[in-house]
Amino acid sequence: MEYKIIEFKNEEKYINEFLKLPKRLYSKREIMQDEREEKEILMGTHILSKYFRINNFLILNERERAVARAIVTFYDNDKTAYVGYYECIENIDVSNMLLKYIEEYVKNRGYEKIIGPLNCSFWIGYRFKLDNFSHPYIGEPYNKPYYPQFFKEAGYEIYQEYSSNIFDKVNKAQDNVKFSDRLKKMKCKGYKFITPTRNTFNEQLKDIGKMILKLYSNFPGYKEIELNDFYNLYKDLDKIVDFSMIKLSYYNDKMVGFFVAIPNYKNFVCRKNYLKIILNKFVKKEYILMYLGVEKEHLGLGRALAESMKEELKKNGATSIGALIKTGNANKVYFKELIKDEYKYVLLYKKLY
Repeated sequence: MEYKIIEFKNEEKYINEFLKLPKRLYSKREIMQDEREEKEILMGTHILSKYFRINNFLILNERERAVARAIVTFYDNDKTAYVGYYECIENIDVSNMLLKYIEEYVKNRGYEKIIGPLNCSFWIGYRFKLDNFSHPYIGEPYNKPYYPQFFKEAGYEIYQEYSSNIFDKVNKAQDNVKFSDRLKKMKCKGYKFITPTRNTFNEQLKDIGKMILKLYSNFPGYKEIELNDFYNLYKDLDKIVDFSMIKLSYYNDKMVGFFVAIPNYKNFVCRKNYLKIILNKFVKKEYILMYLGVEKEHLGLGRALAESMKEELKKNGATSIGALIKTGNANKVYFKELIKDEYKYVLLYKKLY
C-alpha cells in the first residue's frame, strides 16, 4: 500500500482525519481522547496555545484515511522540540516514515533534541504507558502497547521513568504508627489540616496552583504558565472531585501542603459519559491519588498528609492508585504496605547532534 505524509494547518478534512484516528485504534473502554481539547490545539484556541508553536502531521493511505499522526511543538528559547498526540496503526514502516520525517524536519530548523510523547504541554499530557493494558484510569497516559517500541526503533531512549502504585483497601492491621504519630505532632505544632468545600474550593485552587507552579518546575518537560491559565485549566475540577478526598495544610495562615485525590472515572470524563461520572463520584470504589506537594521547609508534612488521606480511604473502604510518580521521588514510600501492583511509564528523547 502507498502512503504519503502531509503537514496541515486548519484544513477541515485533515483535522477530521486527525480526530478520527484514535477511534479506529481503541475500543470504547480504552479510548482516552479528549476530542474538544485536540480540536482547540489544532485550531490554536486552547488556553495554552499562546505559549507554543505547532506543526501538524498526518500519514494518509491510498483512500486518504489517516494511519498515523503527530504534532510537533516548539517553544521560544528552547532548542528541544516536543512530539506528541502520536497515534499509529501497527506498522513499523508507517511509524518510521512519520518519526524520521519529523526528525529531519526538526533537525533542519536547528533543534538539538526531541522529547516525547508530550502533547504540546506538560500541563496537557505526556509519557507512554509500558504495561498492564486493560482499563485506563482517569488522567493516565494511555497508548497502544507497541508505541514505546516503535519510538525505540526510531532511535529514542529513556529520558525519565515513572510508576503508579496500585493500592489495596486500607484495614486496621495496616495502620502505620509512625505516620499517624507524625500527623498528631504536626497538628500540635500548629499545622491545620483542612478539607475544602464547594464554596471555598475555587479560591483554594489558586493557592494549590501557586504551589504546583513552584514545586513542579524541575519536572521533565515543564514550562511555566501564568497562574490564571492554571486556574482556567483546572477550574472545572469542582464538578468531579469528592471534597473529602482533598487535604490542604496551612501554617500561619499560608498553604504549605496539599494532597488531591479524585474518584476513578476511567475514561468517562473524556467520553462525556455523565451518568457514569455521577455514579462513580458517589459510590467511592476507587480513588486516584493525583497531586501531592509540600513546601520544602516543612519536613514531615508529606507523611502527615498521606496519613490524613489514608484515614479517608479506610473510612470509605476504597482502593486507590498513586498516580505517575517520578522515579526517585520521596512520595514513592507512602502507603508501601498497601502496594499490590505497579504500572510503569516512560518519557523518551532523541539527540539530533
